[in-house]
Amino acid sequence: MEKIRVGYIGAGRQSSASIYPSLRYAPIELVASCALTRDQKDAQRVARDYGAREQRYYLGYEKLLEAEHKNLDACMVVVQPPDYHRIIKDVLSLGLPVWCEKPAASSVEEAKDLEAAAQRAGKPLMVGYMKRFATAYRMAKEAMSRAEFGRPTSFYCEFMVGGGIYPDEYTYIVDNPIHIVDLARYFMGEVERVNVEKAEWGEKSWSYAVTLRFTSGALGLLQFANTQSWRQHNEFAEITGQGRSVSVDNVVRYQYRGQDGPGEMWEPNFTVPIERNSSLILTGYASQLIHFAEVVRDGVTPQVTISDARRALELIDEIYVKGGGVLEPGKKAAAW
Repeated sequence: MEKIRVGYIGAGRQSSASIYPSLRYAPIELVASCALTRDQKDAQRVARDYGAREQRYYLGYEKLLEAEHKNLDACMVVVQPPDYHRIIKDVLSLGLPVWCEKPAASSVEEAKDLEAAAQRAGKPLMVGYMKRFATAYRMAKEAMSRAEFGRPTSFYCEFMVGGGIYPDEYTYIVDNPIHIVDLARYFMGEVERVNVEKAEWGEKSWSYAVTLRFTSGALGLLQFANTQSWRQHNEFAEITGQGRSVSVDNVVRYQYRGQDGPGEMWEPNFTVPIERNSSLILTGYASQLIHFAEVVRDGVTPQVTISDARRALELIDEIYVKGGGVLEPGKKAAAW
C-alpha cells in the first residue's frame, strides 16, 4: 500500500505508549513530528524510533506547520483536551486532513466549531475511538449484521478502571467512559433518553450506572467507575438480538451465541508472535491508522468523524448533569 506522508503533533504519554508504536503497522510515513513544550522534548527519541530516519523534529506545532505543510498529505494530533481546538483548526486551514485522538475537543462547543471548520475545509477529520477497530468488536459488529440475529434489543457494557490520573470528575468521564458511550452508538444507533445513578467514594473516585433508550426502542445499561486497580479485568460488552447474542470480553474475546448449539468463540493466540496477535492490532490502535491512510489516499469515508465525537460529548454532558454535576457555561475538560 502506498504510504501517506504525515506530520505528527504531540509527544506525551499516549503518543509514546500507543500511537507512535502503531505506525509500524500502517502505510504512514512520518515526515516530521513536534512537541508542544520543551518538557516533552525527550519524546524526540521515541518519535524517531518509529519514523523515518530523516524525519524532522520541531518544538511547537506552529513551526512544524510553517516548515512542512507543503510536504504533508495529512496531520496526526495527540495532545491534551484544551489544545485540540486551536491546533486542529490551524491544520484544517492549511487544507490538510486530520486524525486526532479522542475526545477531539474539551467541550461540545469546541467540537461543533471543529465540525464546521472541517466542512468549510472540505477535509476529513477522523477521531480516534479505537475500540470500533478492535478485532473482537469488529467481529461482533459483523455478527449483528446477520439476518438471524434480528433487531438488537439490548446493550450492556461495563468499563472499570483505576483512579489516580484525572484532576476532576468531568475530565474523567470525558476521557475514559466516553469510550463505551461511543460503543453504544456504534452498535445500537442514536440515543434518545438517558437516566443516571452515581455514587462517590472519597476523593476523585466515582461509580456510575447509566440506562439508555435508543431511537430503535432498544435499551442499554452502562456501568463505569474508577474504583478498582488498573491491572484487573476491566471491560465487557454484550449485545442481545432476537434469540441470539454476541459479547466481547476484555476487548479480545469474542463469543456468538446462536439460538441452539455451541455458537462461535474466538480469542487471539498470544503465543504466536505475528501482527494480528499484537495488542496494538487487537485493541484497534493500529487498525484505525490503517483506515485513516485509506481515508486520505483513497477518499474512503471515515468510520469515526468529528460529528461522532461531538455527539459522544453531548451524551457525556447529559450523563454528568443527570449524575449531579454542574455544567457551567464554557465548561471544558482539563489537562491531566
